[in-house]
Amino acid sequence: MPNRLPPPAYAGTPATSVLSAGTVLFRVHNKLFGASAFNPLLSHRYYGGGRFDPTDDDPYPYLYAADTVDTAVAETLLRDLDFDATGIRQLPRSSFAGRRISAIRTTIDLDLVTLRTGADLGAVAQDSWLTTCPPPQYPQSRHWAHWIRGHAPGAAGYVWLSLREPGTSSYVVFEDRAPTGAVVYTSDPAVPSGDRADFDTPAGRRDLRNRLSRYGVSIARR
Repeated sequence: MPNRLPPPAYAGTPATSVLSAGTVLFRVHNKLFGASAFNPLLSHRYYGGGRFDPTDDDPYPYLYAADTVDTAVAETLLRDLDFDATGIRQLPRSSFAGRRISAIRTTIDLDLVTLRTGADLGAVAQDSWLTTCPPPQYPQSRHWAHWIRGHAPGAAGYVWLSLREPGTSSYVVFEDRAPTGAVVYTSDPAVPSGDRADFDTPAGRRDLRNRLSRYGVSIARR
């Protein structure tokens, strides 16, 4: 959908689906905070930030996650990378400094706005632009996200198809819509064990390097 304002006379109903209690998801997060901690920082209205981040226009603590480790890594670290002349993308170390991969688990059912199909997107007057637009258009996708939140007051977040790992799903959960304890840390065999989950450790960097090599990504020397 071309970049445009949400319809002022919208009379539809966003489609929802249930994220069932006991679902295990994965997230890349700052290691200074717990695996299930919500990010309280607001993105700038126009610059930087993520696809569905809060801003001063609609402030809410939030948590991004994915249904596989690869999706969590790809969606977090690969969104701004271009291929060089050799067909390789270089990931700056600053992109993953201070981060780790963790598993989390839902403890209750959560209703989410679903944006996975054309019908789901049509229900909010959008198409695949909303979930595939590039980072320079994230200020507009954030504006749409806030508008959708206003029309789905019972929804605790969104689910959509990953752009960087097709066939898998990405999630955002809003702390102001999720009961306390709705998301907790859990262990899972898909997450590297011990310090391999910490991208700052030699073992963690080695594991990350091996994972990213499948995507044509190399970790830069600096």
